[in-house]
Amino acid sequence: GGLDDLKARRVRFIGDARERIREDHLRILRYFRFQARFGSQPADTEAETACSELAATLKGLSRERIGMEMLNLLGLPDPAPTVARMAELGVLAVVLPEADVAALAALVTQEQKRGVAPDPFRRLAALLPADAPLAEQVASRFRLSGAQKKRLATAAGRNEEAAGPRGLA
Repeated sequence: GGLDDLKARRVRFIGDARERIREDHLRILRYFRFQARFGSQPADTEAETACSELAATLKGLSRERIGMEMLNLLGLPDPAPTVARMAELGVLAVVLPEADVAALAALVTQEQKRGVAPDPFRRLAALLPADAPLAEQVASRFRLSGAQKKRLATAAGRNEEAAGPRGLA
């Protein structure tokens, strides 16, 4: 039924979702990335249930693989609804417990309004509180390069009290 799924923009696992996830736990994050890129609503209930039930298995993956998959997701045109769904299902709490999904949605809205291209690091910084040391910890957890870590920490060191573009800068 793959062709029918493509036409319907339905993202799901082949066969038993739990079995596929047990074979490779990274499939949880890939499912959400594919859902954000290709999927339609409503999402596949079986897939979401399996991802939620097996979310804790993500702790067994390399942090670098998790970081790369999250950046791939955040680089998509509008990952905010999918990231919010990940939070609702308890998946986001396993890989990025510090995340504030409302801030991501606000950023994506402003990017689209102003015609700004998606940037996964800007979006990751938006998900994090305005706390440079915490951003450095997340960058280390995701095994980001030194330059990426510095960029993330700089963005997370923003002054949320200041108004307008100067505060954002």
